[in-house]
Amino acid sequence: MPGSLPSARDEIRQALIMTRRAVASVRKTPPWRRQWSRPTGPALRFMILVTLVAMLLATALIAGPDRETLLHAARGGSMFAPVAAVVGSALLVAAMVPRTWLAFAGGALFGSVAGAMYVLAGVTAGAALAFLVGRLLGRSFVSTKLRGRFALIEASVARRGVWAVVVCRLIPIVPFAISNYAFGTTSVRPRQMIAGTMLGALPATFAYSALGSATMHGDWLGAKVAGGCVLALGACGVIGTYLVWRRRPHAAPAVSLTK
Repeated sequence: MPGSLPSARDEIRQALIMTRRAVASVRKTPPWRRQWSRPTGPALRFMILVTLVAMLLATALIAGPDRETLLHAARGGSMFAPVAAVVGSALLVAAMVPRTWLAFAGGALFGSVAGAMYVLAGVTAGAALAFLVGRLLGRSFVSTKLRGRFALIEASVARRGVWAVVVCRLIPIVPFAISNYAFGTTSVRPRQMIAGTMLGALPATFAYSALGSATMHGDWLGAKVAGGCVLALGACGVIGTYLVWRRRPHAAPAVSLTK
């Protein structure tokens, strides 16, 4: 028994030394480092993507061109106006400017058909550009975080491919500009994104282009017809939204192992 006292004292001394070292290391570590770990590469890229989309959206809402500005730019056209319309539409769509404004200005400058075709080409190119940015910055992070119902939705979107993109372009509840970046974080392929965007954006682009052309030329009957088409597309979009919501994928129920 007497011989065990020194060993017990040594153990207590070692324990006290280790405790002091632990307390000292905690005091030296800043509180924000104890609470937050350094983000990984995919998480950092995803944060950059979210910040970029938020900044572009805020810029488009606060300082973006309005319809009158686009029409003023359209009146100053030249022989390179079609190329400028395509390139400008692509950049403005990637910068979150509403595609309906672009279609309206395209119809006012080039007419219903030609304006719609130029803007549609630019809108598709801008959507593809945003898709690639979303794929580069957000896909690796999102693919590791999908769980439950979100994983089922992502799998459903990937399985339907082109038609999933078409439906998202037709229903008004899904913002066009934001969905361009969001699709990049899914497993939808680039060619499916491009084809779905062209098919889904076609009706609204022609309707707004016809409305812009009729308004510019004072054709009030044509403007009423085009406006009716716009309203009809909106109504169909609302109905489509309801049908898609009813057919949304649900998480599989848990299977009980007890009888």
